[in-house]
Amino acid sequence: MARTRVVLGLLCSLQPLAEAATYRWVDSSGRVHYSDTMPPQQAGMGHQELDKQGRVVKEVERTRRTPEEQRRAEEALKRAEEERQRALEERRRDRALMSSFTSESEIDLLRDRALNLERLQIDSLQAQMNNASEKLTYANAEINRRSAGGRRPPRSFLQMRDEAQNELARIGEMLRQRQNNLEAIRARYEADKLRFRELKARGVR
Repeated sequence: MARTRVVLGLLCSLQPLAEAATYRWVDSSGRVHYSDTMPPQQAGMGHQELDKQGRVVKEVERTRRTPEEQRRAEEALKRAEEERQRALEERRRDRALMSSFTSESEIDLLRDRALNLERLQIDSLQAQMNNASEKLTYANAEINRRSAGGRRPPRSFLQMRDEAQNELARIGEMLRQRQNNLEAIRARYEADKLRFRELKARGVR
């Protein structure tokens, strides 16, 4: 009788093991795993519990993301915020455009004023460049004349030459920037005219 109770006790203790669940999950690489225990790193990533016949008896939903999924989600949020800011800025520019002008000719007038200001700056730089060129020509002529006579050119002429060359390089870069500004002004006001025309056609005020 005692032996019977021991056998029954052993059978009862083994029964939970026989009925233990089998877990099924998919890792971050897409591989499917089966086990009678769940690894700690898989916690919150979703899994299924299967019975002895392989039938799903329980579905546990995911509650967290992988690091890669989290990164992609954050990038998507960042892009969405950037797009929202762009839309806000576009609406702000549209309001400013429609409140600043009543016709395309007014946009042309403001464009021409901006272009004239740039041209005045270019004329001033061109005059500076002419002066620097004259200084360089004079310095080189003196250096060559004295060198041809077998004399060593004074340090003042060498310094004048170097300063003139540096000045020409500096002014040349400023002139290129001003020329780029002219193109940018034309492009900006042309874009404003097209947008003004579009908003006007849509009845936006």
